[in-house]
Amino acid sequence: MYKNQVSASQKGGNLTKPETLRFQTHHEKLGGRPLLGTVLTVPAEMVAMLAAQTFDFVMIDMEHSPMTAEQMNRLVHSVVAASQGKCLAIVRVPSHDVEWIKWALDSGAAGIIVPMVNNATEMKHIISHALYPPKGKRSFGPFNAMFGRQLGGTQMGTYYDMAQDQGVAILPIIESVEGLENAESILAVDGVSGVFIGPADLRSSMGLSIGVDGPEPEFQQALTKICDAAARCGKISGSMGTTPDSIKARTELGMKFLLVTLDYNVLLSGFASAMDSAKSALLNVVPKGNL
Repeated sequence: MYKNQVSASQKGGNLTKPETLRFQTHHEKLGGRPLLGTVLTVPAEMVAMLAAQTFDFVMIDMEHSPMTAEQMNRLVHSVVAASQGKCLAIVRVPSHDVEWIKWALDSGAAGIIVPMVNNATEMKHIISHALYPPKGKRSFGPFNAMFGRQLGGTQMGTYYDMAQDQGVAILPIIESVEGLENAESILAVDGVSGVFIGPADLRSSMGLSIGVDGPEPEFQQALTKICDAAARCGKISGSMGTTPDSIKARTELGMKFLLVTLDYNVLLSGFASAMDSAKSALLNVVPKGNL
């Protein structure tokens, strides 16, 4: 899930071969570091465009944000337009259901992240929704997808070829004890691109305190188990990494993409910083008329 620079030549309509799942190439271009991204929860195109000019990728969150399919579609296109395709727009859908997967992919998103995948049977069901025949059962109608992939507005056939050639990332979230136990069989399913580890729900499922990180040996072993399973299957892994220590530790585990912040955290800290600066500037200032 890494190179969303698919564009048609004006002369011959030739298409740069999609490298969405050929993650290692982009990883090497970044000097070996993981892709760094942010969660987008605010359905505002301006926020998406600003994030796209900073991060390698964004995860548009439909699972925990009250976001409509139309709002998601606009955010995907805003990210691609503002970054000229350099920032990947990934959508976290709210469930395994076909309509959510269909809407997310038809936006032209570089990939989908699917929550709470617990076993290979569920994963195969998701793949059937995400791939066109004969590999799956996805219905054809990507009217908006070309604008999310920098293709001309009528090149639906080109999008189809790209999508069938591993040009769209399909990433299950492993975030339960059951998913942990079945990690390798989930990742071995044909069509799976890699895995996103949901640390908060995984910790909760393991009976640990809520949070995105922790020192408990069993939690650290769980992260290692999933990353090792991904590596054996030739798939990528990623997660949240919101502190310098967690970013370093998860990169050392082999994770190739990390969400380092959330949009509302950035907004809140920015507002708070501006307010603190303004208050500091007013220290020891006596306004005229208050003598």
